Amino acid sequence: MFQRVRIGRVSEEVVRQVQEAIFSGTLGPGDRLPPERELAEQFGLSRMSVRDALRTLESCGLVEIKVGSTGGAFIREPNFDPFRETLASMLRSKKANILELAETRKIVETAIAGLAAQRASKEDLREMREAVEAARQALESGDPNYGPHSVRFHAALTNAAKNHVLNLTARSFRAFFSDVLEKLLPTTDMAERAIADHWELYKAVEAHNADRARDLMAQHLAYFEKKVKKLGDNLFKA
Repeated sequence: MFQRVRIGRVSEEVVRQVQEAIFSGTLGPGDRLPPERELAEQFGLSRMSVRDALRTLESCGLVEIKVGSTGGAFIREPNFDPFRETLASMLRSKKANILELAETRKIVETAIAGLAAQRASKEDLREMREAVEAARQALESGDPNYGPHSVRFHAALTNAAKNHVLNLTARSFRAFFSDVLEKLLPTTDMAERAIADHWELYKAVEAHNADRARDLMAQHLAYFEKKVKKLGDNLFKA
């Protein structure tokens, strides 16, 4: 999996190679790295150098080191809490506002919709369809809180775009906007609009119509932006 290290600060090169394996998808959350001894052999380094690199990866939140007979270095799920807290602090301190964040989300997710229409697999389409159907069933049972179903739909759409950088960016926004949806106190009309929009987006992606998917996403998020605008700065007061 890894190449022998011959240059620079050896532990930094180990960190770089492991990061590349994670960001490329070669290693995913829950995967276990080889034992220190095996890593040292692969990199052509001492176990001490490998251990230093693993500690750096742990401090960056990329791996979790467990002890014991079943222990080792495991790839972690991305942690967006620091980014989320930074955004909240910026909003509270007026260094940014919620409309700027909504505008950024619109730019990113509109691009995602277009890519998803070009790249979605049957599994991606199934996940999107099931998210819409679950939201419909919840609404019919009297529950207008479409938040969890909306998150599931947008996650499936993002996965369908097959772009790791956009996926990570959208996931950071998603963690933040889930709180916004709760504060909006969704009503039946909002749930109905979200379900209708998501279904049309699904059909555009299924038809591989990238232009329509982008247009629909822009309209969908513009509606959300209007709802957020009514709350304004009061949304993120401490």
